[in-house]
Amino acid sequence: MRAQQIRPVTKAELVHLRKEIKVSQEGLELLEHKRDILMAEGLQLLKSAKALRAALTQSWGEIEKQWQAVLNQQSTDKLQCLADALKPLAELQDCEHRWMSVKFAQYKSDAPKLDLLGSICELDLRVESVRGQLAQRIPQLIELMNIESNIRRIAAALKQCHRQVNALTQVVIPELLKAKSRIEQRLEEKERETIFQVKLLKARLL
Repeated sequence: MRAQQIRPVTKAELVHLRKEIKVSQEGLELLEHKRDILMAEGLQLLKSAKALRAALTQSWGEIEKQWQAVLNQQSTDKLQCLADALKPLAELQDCEHRWMSVKFAQYKSDAPKLDLLGSICELDLRVESVRGQLAQRIPQLIELMNIESNIRRIAAALKQCHRQVNALTQVVIPELLKAKSRIEQRLEEKERETIFQVKLLKARLL
């Protein structure tokens, strides 16, 4: 439990409190605006991810059917041996950038140019057809990876933003307002006491 700060009952402290309250309220407005923007961006990314995933799922199903037909005709051991002899694909280009304090993933890669897996005599032509179709899907797969990664990052930023908004609305600002009210009341009491003492002193002098 957070210990409450004991504030001195002075006019200077009251002025300081009013500034703190103003800054906290402005910060709350900014956080709420940030939360709205993050939410809108997250929903837009979800919509894009859904459409892209649906397109990829459909094309992936067609590729999988062709690949199963290939496996019925070709030896998996032979395919694995030929695949092991190929050069690995180039690494992804990492182009991350920040937006609204969120570190966005922005990996990029063009469709790779594939070397032949084997000669026409060794393999069914459908093998190269499937490989070519997969290579054409790589940029889309990377784009989907970027979008879904950024959705998770936005969700984490929204969670943090929501905690900050709650802290301001439920703890920080109420405590500041309560402290301000207490100091104002005590200062008014002191002012009334001072006025009473002055009047009493005048009455005695007269």
